[in-house]
Amino acid sequence: MQASRRAQTAVFMAVLVDLLGFGILIPLLPLYAQAMAARPSPWMARVNELLHLQSPGAFWVGVAFVSFSLMQFLAAPLLGRLSDLVGRRPVLWVSLMGSAVGYLILAATHRFEWVLAARVLDGITGGNISVAQAAMADVTPPEERSKGLGMIGAAFGLGFVIGPFMGGALSGCALGRHLLAMGWQLPFLVAALLSTCAAVMVVVWLPETLEAGARLQAQMPERRGHALMRAWKRDGMPGLLMVALLAMTGFAMMEGTYSLLAFRRFALGPSQVGYLFGFTGILIVIYQGGLVRLIAKRVPERLALMVGLALMALALPLLAYAPWGPFVALMIPLAWGSGMNNTACMALASRLTPTNEQGALFGAINAVQGIGRILGPALGTLVLARWGHQAACWTACVAVALGAGAFLPMLLGKRPVLESAS
Repeated sequence: MQASRRAQTAVFMAVLVDLLGFGILIPLLPLYAQAMAARPSPWMARVNELLHLQSPGAFWVGVAFVSFSLMQFLAAPLLGRLSDLVGRRPVLWVSLMGSAVGYLILAATHRFEWVLAARVLDGITGGNISVAQAAMADVTPPEERSKGLGMIGAAFGLGFVIGPFMGGALSGCALGRHLLAMGWQLPFLVAALLSTCAAVMVVVWLPETLEAGARLQAQMPERRGHALMRAWKRDGMPGLLMVALLAMTGFAMMEGTYSLLAFRRFALGPSQVGYLFGFTGILIVIYQGGLVRLIAKRVPERLALMVGLALMALALPLLAYAPWGPFVALMIPLAWGSGMNNTACMALASRLTPTNEQGALFGAINAVQGIGRILGPALGTLVLARWGHQAACWTACVAVALGAGAFLPMLLGKRPVLESAS
């Protein structure tokens, strides 16, 4: 196997195995955190009282999720920058082991404070995706970046399809019930094991993808500074960062309100909504694992980005009105539009950034998307609560449309932005 192909495969497998653990976590963490919050510590009870919370469990579930996103926002650019300085391999290994420790804490604890500590730790070390994206960019020619980054997107989709099914099966099996009686959560133990396996895979299989010369250049004084600020100052990057923020905000609004929307419109329960999310994961795998290669060959990345945003902006408001069949079918333009936008945005940004700053770049983009993952559910649920599900769908559409507006000058600009940075 060629060195570049081996590195691509190793990055894909490490991300896939790690995201299986994350997929196990997603459907179970709300129930787990809510059960912990039902037995509040004195300081939690005081917060419940001060905020006059009618459903304190839901509030503390939100705290657990937001703490992860906030820590990831703060840490992802730093981890990406660190990978530019010392290499992708050691930073990826440390971040995967941090996730493993966080899952292990969740498996063993019965106090919400430790749940919160585990999510904070996992958020701090959860920048492994930005490092993996940088490693993929290292070993992929600029003209094939969309295809290479699509492999990581496919790993995301597979993780979110298979992981939740694994979590449900592990919770309900005889061994899971036996360990639960002893105070251990089998799904989180398996998630910790998977992240550990991914870390071992990095050590055994993944060669260092960043050349020594690029690491030396990254240490030069003019290369220093916060990754997000450096990315913002680079020509062409403000528009791409705004696309990353607004597109993720709109998509996260949909994700955060989708269950409520499906319940209000079609009286769907958790299991049916879970099937719809699984269907969305399959669509992501289809696009990122195959269609992205066809699109990358035939459609310029700037146009693919805009088409992806247009598909999302058209589909989002229709969710509020479409009957059942079209409602399900609308997940196709939403999932594929998001995939087109995301991979093209990453590939364009990678071309605008020198090799020795790729880690910092992907850390900055993931940090900006992390803000969208915080803003989207918060704004979406607020709008839905105040003005209804139709307003929530239109608000998500407006966010995506603003992203398209931010990118429009780059799409129409006379000077090409696809040249690789030197």
